[in-house]
Amino acid sequence: MSNKKAVLLMSYGTPYEISDIMGYYTNIRNHHEPPKPLYDELVSRYKAIGGTSPLAKISDAQAKGLQAQLDQEFPGEYQVFVGYKYIHPFIQDAVKDILAAGIKTIYGIPLAPHYSAFNTGDYHARAKEVLVNHGDVTYVEAKSWWQNDDLIHFWSDQLVALKPQIDQPDTKVILSAHSLPMSIIDGGDSYRDEVEANMRTVVKTAGLTPDQYTIAWQSAGRTEQKWIGPDFVTEAQNLIEQDNIKHIISASVGFINDNLEILYDVDIELKQAIETKGGKLTRLQMPNDDPKLISALKAEVLKLAKDRKSVV
Repeated sequence: MSNKKAVLLMSYGTPYEISDIMGYYTNIRNHHEPPKPLYDELVSRYKAIGGTSPLAKISDAQAKGLQAQLDQEFPGEYQVFVGYKYIHPFIQDAVKDILAAGIKTIYGIPLAPHYSAFNTGDYHARAKEVLVNHGDVTYVEAKSWWQNDDLIHFWSDQLVALKPQIDQPDTKVILSAHSLPMSIIDGGDSYRDEVEANMRTVVKTAGLTPDQYTIAWQSAGRTEQKWIGPDFVTEAQNLIEQDNIKHIISASVGFINDNLEILYDVDIELKQAIETKGGKLTRLQMPNDDPKLISALKAEVLKLAKDRKSVV
């Protein structure tokens, strides 16, 4: 029996190539194939960013970076696994691999720093469903880890570097995160409150004043229900048309990776919307496998280990 602890990093996942998109999209739609117009639209978005998203490679790099940091400080104690919600390796299969390795303690960490029962909570549910008949295995779940100083400074340091531009009266920072259906928020989900607390911490750390930034939401689903707003495309265009803003600085604080929502929704859709109104877009870099992000993940692993000991 292994004395190692498993670290299970979990995320939405992404198609590895164009031929994966139908199966991936079908999984997202609860095993119903998407209508052809929706499928064609998603394919066109991936083609617009080069055919595939770099998300899978970034997640792999994050796992390797975390493994290296853990090995350096705790040699032989941890093994890092990756599981995805909608594409292989699926979260459930990653848990089965952990069980096959004889590991009895699992630290589950979503690769998203803000908790939502709708999203990251479901990652944990998928992991734990495999463990129903494994009472000897302990699963410890991470919820929110956005409060980490390294992650906060990853964003605030970039804003500080741009402060001369931000101080100009024709410049505004738009902080954004992935929108969710308002029905989820109205049901008591903490996601919106956590995201906005994170954003306000970042701008306060960077020394921004309230008139230098605004909060908006992006990448809402194509459904009839109401989603968290305002949408960042509409917000950016209104700032240009109504407030004489010429320069938008985009900080997608709700994400940690370059993915479709960044490379298309920001770099193409938002950029075009801003430029058609005569404005200019600057986007902050994403954490990806930056050392600050890896340090934040390691800190969460150690926090979960401490929490487990305090319970035991």
